[in-house]
Amino acid sequence: MAYTMSTEKKATYVRVSTEGQNTGRQEEIIQGKAYIEKISGRIPFAERKQGSKLLADAKNKVINYVVVEDVNRLGRNTFDILETINTLLKQDCTIEIVRHNLISKTDGKDNFFFTLMTGIMASLAEMDYMSNREAQRQGIAVAKAKGIYLQHAGKGKMSDEKYREQHSDIIELLNDGKSIRNISKLVKKSVSTVQRVKKFVELEI
Repeated sequence: MAYTMSTEKKATYVRVSTEGQNTGRQEEIIQGKAYIEKISGRIPFAERKQGSKLLADAKNKVINYVVVEDVNRLGRNTFDILETINTLLKQDCTIEIVRHNLISKTDGKDNFFFTLMTGIMASLAEMDYMSNREAQRQGIAVAKAKGIYLQHAGKGKMSDEKYREQHSDIIELLNDGKSIRNISKLVKKSVSTVQRVKKFVELEI
């Protein structure tokens, strides 16, 4: 039996990876109760503060319809993404992936196309992450060979948290879609610094 508007208890999950990133774009799609957090996609969904709350609310029938911008907001690991989706489906939750216009139920019936596509997209999310990591490793190897490598994109022994704090202005502007050269002018930092921060952020997503 399909949910009617009166029986839908909607919720939206929003995630970015770091404190410096802006959730504004994702917040535009919010419907119903919002679960918003800033945490790496590498952390299993059930171990995240808001992720675990969402799963608990689904189990307790507080919500029954979950909206998310894209599959990669759920995670960067194929198994974890699919486990989260399957857990929600077992709790009789409808899942909507906004970017790809996918909904897990059509006229009250399970949508096979949703199952197929989310499996593919979960694999692509993990492949994208692993590709970025491999590109970084190769870049470091080349830089070391040339004697120009600076560990962690110029952050030395600085913690990730301190590095984000130091360059929070750059990270926010990157999130807003500004170009590297434009950011360099706005924050009065070198283009190379902005490029290093961009690489750091990409690896955190």
